[in-house]
Amino acid sequence: MASLYKRGKKYWATYYINGDQIKKSLETADERVAKSKFKKIEYEIAIGELELASKLPLPMILESFCQELKANRTFKSYKNDFSRLRIFFGPICESLKVGVAGTKLGDSKKQGYDKFAGKHIKADLLEDITPQMIYRFISERKQNDKWSPKTVNLLRQTLHKLFSFATKHYNFKSRDRKVANPAAAVTKEKESAPNIKFLTSDDITKQLEILKEEKAIHAMVATYIYAGLRREEALWLTYNDIDLDKKLIKVQAKEIDGEYWQPKTKKNRVVPISSDLFEILKNYHPPFNCVWFFPSPMGKRWDTDNFSQDLREINKKQSLDWSCLDFRHTFGSHLAQNGVSLYKISTLMGNSPEICRRHYAALIPEEMADVVEFNNSAVEEDSEAKELLKEILDEMRGRKGGGFKSKIKLVR
Repeated sequence: MASLYKRGKKYWATYYINGDQIKKSLETADERVAKSKFKKIEYEIAIGELELASKLPLPMILESFCQELKANRTFKSYKNDFSRLRIFFGPICESLKVGVAGTKLGDSKKQGYDKFAGKHIKADLLEDITPQMIYRFISERKQNDKWSPKTVNLLRQTLHKLFSFATKHYNFKSRDRKVANPAAAVTKEKESAPNIKFLTSDDITKQLEILKEEKAIHAMVATYIYAGLRREEALWLTYNDIDLDKKLIKVQAKEIDGEYWQPKTKKNRVVPISSDLFEILKNYHPPFNCVWFFPSPMGKRWDTDNFSQDLREINKKQSLDWSCLDFRHTFGSHLAQNGVSLYKISTLMGNSPEICRRHYAALIPEEMADVVEFNNSAVEEDSEAKELLKEILDEMRGRKGGGFKSKIKLVR
């Protein structure tokens, strides 16, 4: 049963859902408007559309969501998601405590700390999060921390997944019935075209030259440049992944010492070893008592952050600022400039063709130059070929007699 009444200057509605009494202001002092809103409430009650918002404890939902991510995503992917959730909500559950999602703090040179302490969203229930709160948080990060559109969109994407997960597994219901997923109501930022950085042939020579004394890092950087591997992919290479006889590198899922790893796209691939890379790898001799092809100085799998820091320190002394991502882009950029199709580049790099198009299409403008020509030289060459074939067929008919019918036909 529902009833309409006036309290002060505004009209209110009272009704019951699942035995709970709900009192709601209709936000109007106009009786006609109030009755119209009240009829809508009665109709929604009648068809069962009006439901109470859920009440989901935020720490519990976040921990459950983190465990779901950890079970279904690659290490780097869920680590990045954890980081975004920690930035937004703070370390309010076990998985979002600083240092938990990534490598063990004892194995890394980086010390964990909460960079955004005091800036996190304050909420007890997941239902407390509104699009307006998300907008305000993003606006502050853009102004105070210079967040890029890409960073904003990645946070929005992670929050969208969180609310979708809560809806599917915990029957999450927003307090605003018009917004089933609060993150979906946040407008996606427009991202600019990617501005990639890559090494020229002279840059490659310079980079490898300064690393010659660091045998392992020298071989690793050469692998990044000449094979286009992601940073983590090279660090997970084992003896079995490198076939110098067939000149192949296998980027594949594996489990070592109880730790499972797989490529970012969850797809194995094989990358040919070029002649330049082969000359470097055949002269590189990793320790025989280690499973890793590129072990750290301690004989273990190299921590990603530690490797980048070591490389950065060496390059800084030479006034260089190239990173593993720049090396990977170097591989794709040089292939594109050599006329290799974007499909082949994407296959070698383990990317989608669309991503490769965004990164490298501008480097191969010559590839489509003939497409825009109305009077193409290729058309002239094709006409000449047809005329020559016609002469050959005429000659064959003359030799065989007038009744000869060739099985070869000219197709326009």
